[in-house]
Amino acid sequence: MISLQKFKYQLTESLKGMYSKEEATSIAVFYICETLNYSRKDLLMTKDTVLSEGDYFKLIKNQLRLEQGEPVQYVVNTAWFYGSKFYVDKNVLIPRQETELLVDGIIKEYKNQSIKILDIGTGSGCISVCIKKELGKSQVFALDISDKALEIAQKNAKLNNVELELMKFDILSANDIPTDEKFDVIISNPPYVRGSEKEFMHSNVLEFEPELALFVADEDPFLFYHAILAKAKPLLRKKGVLCLEINENFSQEIVDLCKTAGFLTNNIIEDMNKKPRFVKSSF
Repeated sequence: MISLQKFKYQLTESLKGMYSKEEATSIAVFYICETLNYSRKDLLMTKDTVLSEGDYFKLIKNQLRLEQGEPVQYVVNTAWFYGSKFYVDKNVLIPRQETELLVDGIIKEYKNQSIKILDIGTGSGCISVCIKKELGKSQVFALDISDKALEIAQKNAKLNNVELELMKFDILSANDIPTDEKFDVIISNPPYVRGSEKEFMHSNVLEFEPELALFVADEDPFLFYHAILAKAKPLLRKKGVLCLEINENFSQEIVDLCKTAGFLTNNIIEDMNKKPRFVKSSF
């Protein structure tokens, strides 16, 4: 058998062909910690420990999947978002750190209030679950076209001890969203990556994450925004807020769409890399 430190080194080396040294190290650490149920502190404290036969086989069981480029979050069926643990698999996108800013802003703005929130295209449920955990008095509705995604969102709600109101709906359909509710906040992180942008993306995203949740045609990059604006605006209460995650290349175009839809106040919010990432609109 080998030590934990040796296994970590070997795994990191095997991943360097696909990732930078820093990314490879981070993936190896995440994989070991989630597979063995270790904290990072545990890993540091036991790095020279010789792996038991059982732990060694746990680690090598899925090692090939990592070396073939599958995202570590899918391999261990775990992603962390806004300090909470989520189940993920190939049926939902892996939550992104940038989206945490959207969640954080809503939580801070509505702290200690009882509001109604709609999350359009909930996927794993990460946005809905984290908001519900922090705004416990509020009612959170989570909508998606995918049965599998809704199953995972429900699983994550239970995992995090919260209740969501789940709705199956195709936002691109000709029908209105089937609810009589009026919402204080409507959120959406819709597909916004153009097909032509695929060449700039890592293969582990292109080959493993659900294309339906990522991409739009170059000919119609605002397809989902048109649909969301048409269907969401009638469901917003007066002074209600619409929060959209956006393609950084089209921030002004999205603002213009919101203005055309009748939203009077439209603010572009940057992410941690100073890139335009959200549009927050109200009327």
